[in-house]
Amino acid sequence: MTDKHRDPQWRATTRIIRTQVQQAWARGEDVTCWRHGHIIPDGTPYDVGHIRLDGGNGIDNAAPECRHGNRSHGGKLGARITNSRRKARTTGLVTPTWA
Repeated sequence: MTDKHRDPQWRATTRIIRTQVQQAWARGEDVTCWRHGHIIPDGTPYDVGHIRLDGGNGIDNAAPECRHGNRSHGGKLGARITNSRRKARTTGLVTPTWA
């Protein structure tokens, strides 16, 4: 879990969003994944995601989203960070002078 997700403001935001989703489902309303626009079926596990990565941890920057969208996007971001930190590795092969 990143520091962004440990932040007390983010924890409060996720509680509020989850309460709103539960209330919407109780009223029979559809809840839509903000990332894909798909309906999140009642009782289906979902995540609360950041709408903009640099938008802060407030309620105005959070919305429910399907788990696949959130975790797929987060995995891609994590891979980009990890790969950028890796140093170039050589294969041990030497390029011939004539190549």
